Amino acid sequence: MFDLILRNLTQRKLRTGLTIFGIALGIFAVIVMGGMSEHFNLTFDRSISLTADKIRVLPEGGFFGSTLNESKVREVRRIPGVSDAYGFFQAPLDPESLGFFGGDMVIGLPPDKLGSALRDTKLTRGRLLVSGDGYRTVLGSNVAREFDLDAGDEIEIKSKRALRATSITHSRNFTVVGIMEYTGSFFDNGVIIPLDTAQKFYDRGDTVSLILAVPDPDTDPEDLAKRIELSVERVITFSPSQLRKQIEQSLIIFSLITISAAVLAAIIGGLSVMNTMLMSVSERTKEFGLMKALGAETRDILFMTMGEAALIGMLGGIFGIIGGSALVFYLNSYLESQGTVLFAITPRLIVIAIAFATLLGILSGTYPAYRAAKMSPMEALRYE
Repeated sequence: MFDLILRNLTQRKLRTGLTIFGIALGIFAVIVMGGMSEHFNLTFDRSISLTADKIRVLPEGGFFGSTLNESKVREVRRIPGVSDAYGFFQAPLDPESLGFFGGDMVIGLPPDKLGSALRDTKLTRGRLLVSGDGYRTVLGSNVAREFDLDAGDEIEIKSKRALRATSITHSRNFTVVGIMEYTGSFFDNGVIIPLDTAQKFYDRGDTVSLILAVPDPDTDPEDLAKRIELSVERVITFSPSQLRKQIEQSLIIFSLITISAAVLAAIIGGLSVMNTMLMSVSERTKEFGLMKALGAETRDILFMTMGEAALIGMLGGIFGIIGGSALVFYLNSYLESQGTVLFAITPRLIVIAIAFATLLGILSGTYPAYRAAKMSPMEALRYE
């Protein structure tokens, strides 16, 4: 049966090729847009895993509302069940040219808390920050590659400060003392400097962007997060599970937006399969009648016709995956030189794409196959 399916498809090479191309374009779009969605899923998952043991404490109004300061850090640290708490400062590396999806970020952390914040992350070169480092920094792998920096080099950091009705941009060179390994998290685009230096450089007094609270080993993070929120005024908290749930919900929406257009393109390709199969069934009416007259059963006709549609869908899926993967590889190679990556081709994405293309082919071929299978042998043989 398979050799018969192949023969039928190769008899109409141009039509079959154009139909496969239509499916391939749709799957190409699925791979590219799905690759972006997969990258963000992996990045957020790895980012959360690095700080999975910590509770995030934010100002009640969010990043653009009230502010947190060192006194709030001390309040959080005094709550029973909190093993440790420290401030986390965040600002754009270059406020005048924010990159795609935020770009490179300056991260201010107390040097003695760096091991806790980065957990098991290792350095490829140099060392971590230590107390008294001042204008020194540890770079994420993407930043080091983007600016072609090594331990001992310098990187320029800019800050924009308001002055009456205008703003003034200050810049300062920081000496690189260490390069982190690739983690697949937001730390890869981080320029980590001492917290007190960040506060001074950005003229933020003793304020921080958020507070990371480390629970005691025998303390339930969910209960502790609620206790912090009740005990410290004007703050909101996110336990590790709450943060994961919120991010997953946001990523679902992002994934739906990114791949909806791609799925639409694939469905249009599926309609081209249906059109091709309907034309094929019409042209081969006598052939089907003869096959039935010679003893072929309805399921044989059905299997052959749907098999052709499924094979078209599968081939379109394979070519679409190859084309999409090639473009993603090229884009990632280019973006790596800019210090970022936006796409990730995962086994899950490939399986989904090939399964979707094959299923699309089968569904598109169902009606033509049904028409072919229901033909009466006598009527088919008389068909002109």
